[in-house]
Amino acid sequence: MNNMILIYTPHPNPRLTYITRFLFTSILGVPVSVTANVEEFKQYPLPKINYSNELLDGITIYPVSLLFEKDIHDLNPECTIFNGFPALFPLQQTSSLPFDPFAASFFMVSRYEEYLPNPIDQYNRVIPTNTVAFKNHFLEIPLVDHWAFMLRQLIESNYPSFQFPNRSYSFIPTIDVDIAYAYKYRGIYRTIGATLKSLLKGDIKDNRRRFQILFQKKSDPYDTFDLINNWHQQHNLTPRFFFQVGRYGKYDKNLPPSHFAMQRLIKQTSEQCSVGVHPSYQSNYRPDRVKEEIDTLSKITATPIIRSRQHFLMLRYPETYQRLIKLGITEDYTMGYAQLPGFRAGTCTPFHFYDLTSETETSLMVYPFQVMDGTLNQYLKLSPLEAIERIRQLNSAVRKVNGTFISLWHNQSIGEVRNWKNWREVYKALLQISS
Repeated sequence: MNNMILIYTPHPNPRLTYITRFLFTSILGVPVSVTANVEEFKQYPLPKINYSNELLDGITIYPVSLLFEKDIHDLNPECTIFNGFPALFPLQQTSSLPFDPFAASFFMVSRYEEYLPNPIDQYNRVIPTNTVAFKNHFLEIPLVDHWAFMLRQLIESNYPSFQFPNRSYSFIPTIDVDIAYAYKYRGIYRTIGATLKSLLKGDIKDNRRRFQILFQKKSDPYDTFDLINNWHQQHNLTPRFFFQVGRYGKYDKNLPPSHFAMQRLIKQTSEQCSVGVHPSYQSNYRPDRVKEEIDTLSKITATPIIRSRQHFLMLRYPETYQRLIKLGITEDYTMGYAQLPGFRAGTCTPFHFYDLTSETETSLMVYPFQVMDGTLNQYLKLSPLEAIERIRQLNSAVRKVNGTFISLWHNQSIGEVRNWKNWREVYKALLQISS
């Protein structure tokens, strides 16, 4: 192809092929090929990168060993600063870049460190403060995208006639439906139990609201679906909804999917928006439940279910993704942290999951999100105004590299009750900032 970038290495391998395709094709929009043929490389007239210790013409990046390994070992890469940005795997040799962008990007995007033993929180999730990104102060920077643009600048300065296409910023709003209704359709036993619980807490407001709603004097505060859809339509946005349809449990409290109200809501939503499965908390310990939940949702919507996001963001490498692939899921939206906003995989560009246990690029496309309502309110304890400013900063970081901004919100956080008072304006501001 007359606009292809050629990369030379004496040892082609799946890791290098995967990450160069991501950097050059997915982010920068140009094809790339890896070759072990020195003569082909020497004769190639267009941009070429020598990724070896051999003395060849073209751009030279001396490789560290990571992409040529076939195992997973304890790894804590050094970090330096280049052009104002952190850079992993600094190089001692004189190179066109003072670090190895291919190894650095692979380390981040493959989530290499999550295959290693890590401290976990009470829900068995990775703790972001222990990660390389947090420790080196780049969790809120789409650093891999910046590294890709550094490669672009390097190529443009060495090959002035070569042109890269410009990519466009995009925004994908996503909504998780953990609890469709706060009070309605709960059934006699759950209503009595919730009423007694509120009494023990002395929460008179909650019980007053409960009975006003049950006697149809007020609408259910979590029933914000029409409002959300109207806002999205105003901004010409089509959100992606994820429904939790698992069995009832300590952390799974939605209406049963057999309930007429739940089925009606899912069907109506699927007629206007994309609907995906929100695998229950229990399914992490009962893998057979994931198939059950996908089949249930597919039956209600009368369509195949190809999208997923883990309830409680319960993502464990590589088991969660391996399980989803076997069940026909082709897109996952779990890539992010509950405890902190930012870029868990260092990028705001969707990428294919690379399975380090089999050294293969898989069919599963991972869509990383940057901000969640619960992170801002429940974990960081931000005020609505502080939350809006944090959203603005994260969105700005994505726009700088023309990436994909993805938000994770819940229907109940629009409801203006309990700990979500005054948070409706936050989501309206998010749509305004991000559209």
